[in-house]
Amino acid sequence: MATISAISSTAAQPTSEKVGPRQLGQDDFLKLLITQLKNQDPLKPTDNTEFVSQLAQFSQLEQTAKQADLLQKGLDAQTATLQFSLLPMVGRQISIERPLVQLGQGPAAITYALEKNAAKVQLAILDEQRRVVRTLDSSGNQAGLNQVTWDGKDNKGAVMPPGTYEYAISALDAQGATVAATGRAQLAVTGVRIVDGRPQLAVGSATVDPSAIVEVR
Repeated sequence: MATISAISSTAAQPTSEKVGPRQLGQDDFLKLLITQLKNQDPLKPTDNTEFVSQLAQFSQLEQTAKQADLLQKGLDAQTATLQFSLLPMVGRQISIERPLVQLGQGPAAITYALEKNAAKVQLAILDEQRRVVRTLDSSGNQAGLNQVTWDGKDNKGAVMPPGTYEYAISALDAQGATVAATGRAQLAVTGVRIVDGRPQLAVGSATVDPSAIVEVR
C-alpha cells in the first residue's frame, strides 16, 4: 500500500489559491480510499478488511459528531426554557446574601447581618471602579439583621446616579474585636440575561444567579 505521504504527493496539485483548514467529510474519506486504490502496488494489493475497518471507524466518528450536535441542541433548548421560566421574576423583589444596594431616585436601605452585637459598624459604598464614594457609620447594632439608610449622595454631598452599588462592611464590638458581618441585598429584578450559556437575573448592571436567592417578594 502507498504511504500517506506518497498519496498526498500524488493527489495534491499546485494551486495559486490559499485554502484554509477544514474538517474532512465522508466524500473526502471516499476520495482518499480511491486514491489509495489507484496508487497501491499491483503485486501487493490492499487488504479489503482494512478498508472495511476504516469505513467502520469513519462511520463511528460521524455518529459521534451527530450525537454531540444533538446534545448541544438539547442544551440550547434547555437554556431557552430556563430563560423563559425566569421571566415571571422580572419586577419582583429578591433578597440575596451579597453586599449590594440598588439606588433609585431617592434614599436606599442597606441591610446587613451581624454575628453578635457590635458597638460600631462602618459601611463603605463603592462605585463600579471600586472607589469609595460614601462612608456610613452606625453604632449600637444588635446581633442579626440591621439596616441603615443611604441618602444617595457621596461624601461631598453630590447625588450619585441610579444603579447597583457594592459596599464593604466592618464591625467591632465594645472591646474592639472584629464582629462577623454579612451583606444582604434587597434588589428589584429588571430582566434576564444569558451569561456563559446560563440564564441569570439582571438587577440593573449586575447579574444574580437564581440559586443565590434567599427570599422573593
